[in-house]
Amino acid sequence: MTYATIETSAQSGRPVELYDFSIGAAHYRYTSSDGDVSYGGNTYTAAPIARNAIESTSETARMALEIACDRSLGVLALFSTMPPEEVVAVTLRRLHAGDGEAVTMWIGRVLNVTWSTASAEIHCESVYISLKRNGLRRLYQKSCPHVVYGVGCTLDRDDFVAVKTVSTVTGNSLVLASMGAFADGYFAGGYLEWERTTGVFDRRAIRSQVGGTVVISFQIPGLVATDSVNLYPGCDHTLATCTTKFANQLNYGGMPYFPDKNPFSGTPIY
Repeated sequence: MTYATIETSAQSGRPVELYDFSIGAAHYRYTSSDGDVSYGGNTYTAAPIARNAIESTSETARMALEIACDRSLGVLALFSTMPPEEVVAVTLRRLHAGDGEAVTMWIGRVLNVTWSTASAEIHCESVYISLKRNGLRRLYQKSCPHVVYGVGCTLDRDDFVAVKTVSTVTGNSLVLASMGAFADGYFAGGYLEWERTTGVFDRRAIRSQVGGTVVISFQIPGLVATDSVNLYPGCDHTLATCTTKFANQLNYGGMPYFPDKNPFSGTPIY
């Protein structure tokens, strides 16, 4: 039978909900059923998990999802010290036991987690909130507005990555085994990336780099000596850096030759 047929039946319904949390390439899948459920080639692990009612309303603030669960839920480890840098997406599906058809009930992302003695509450916002945000407006400026390695920049970050081994970690200061031929400050303004678990990364902005000593924005819990990290150089958004450091001047998004003199400032002769 189809999902709609079972859903509207008098007594055939056996509803089961599937929770899919994803970050990068990693997925954490759970079900409210009393046993594991297979759907779409994936296994959803049975767990004590429940949610609030979903409201159908035009008020995005009331479309939030609150998920109550046990503190031992694996996805909560991502929020044990602070929220992860990457977005943790949430997809809620519903099906009926014994039937292979499911419907998507809710899509959004995790904002944060509230902890209590034996349980936790996961606070999520709907994907529709993003649709109501103002879009970025590009301005006339001499410096480049593109995010380095972003869509407008077009650079492939993998062409500039440097894989290094950590020698020592002291707070937010790291000493790397060797920087090779990289000059001081080459990676300043860029970022450092460390794979916490398979498919889950921690990223930190690089504040400074002198030799093999790299100072990041704040420390990475769990990072220790002998770990491998990826470093990506930063950009100061000037045409000179775009040309000499990245050879990407054809995609420079700024207007370096924009005149300094304002023709509307009241000067009689322009």
